[in-house]
Formats: sequence, structure tokens, C-alpha cells
Amino acid sequence: MSNNLKDELLNGAMKALQSETAQKIMNNEKVQKGVAKAFRASYDLKTGIDERKEDFARRFNLATQDDLRTMKRELDRLHRQVDFLKREKAEKKDS
Repeated sequence: MSNNLKDELLNGAMKALQSETAQKIMNNEKVQKGVAKAFRASYDLKTGIDERKEDFARRFNLATQDDLRTMKRELDRLHRQVDFLKREKAEKKDS
């Protein structure tokens, strides 16, 4: 979905939620419980999917996003260390 369309939909939803009718509906206890239940179900579903993806990746010895993020941080740290050592060597050479 393009950002423009997403922004338009979000703005439209925000305007709709600010209407008096929407406010009345959202103040209904049953609606609030239903919305809370929907958010919980969404969270539980996402958590379950994430756990299954990680389990699958581990079983087949695949790198997860967390693994790749950790490796990138380590690689960046090593690059900085190499750059530091190169500068240090060049300074000693110039002295």
C-alpha cells in the first residue's frame, strides 16, 4: 500500500473517530471490551507467528532477523576498530 493512500486512510479514520457518533459508540462498554479483545487477539496472533518463525529458523539452522541485526552491529563495531587501527598506524608512520 502506498504511503499516500495509507496516510489518506489514516486521516479519514481519525476524522471519523472524532465524530460525535463515533465517540458515543466508543464510549459503549461492550465496544471497548470488543476492541480490547481484538487488540489482544492480534497481539497473541503476531506473537505466535513470530515464535513459530523463530522455531522454524532454528530447526533449519537459518538466520533470523535478530541474528542478522546482531551480526550487523558486530560487523559495524569491527569496521570501526579496523578504521581506528589504520588511523593509529598512519599516525605512527607520520611521526
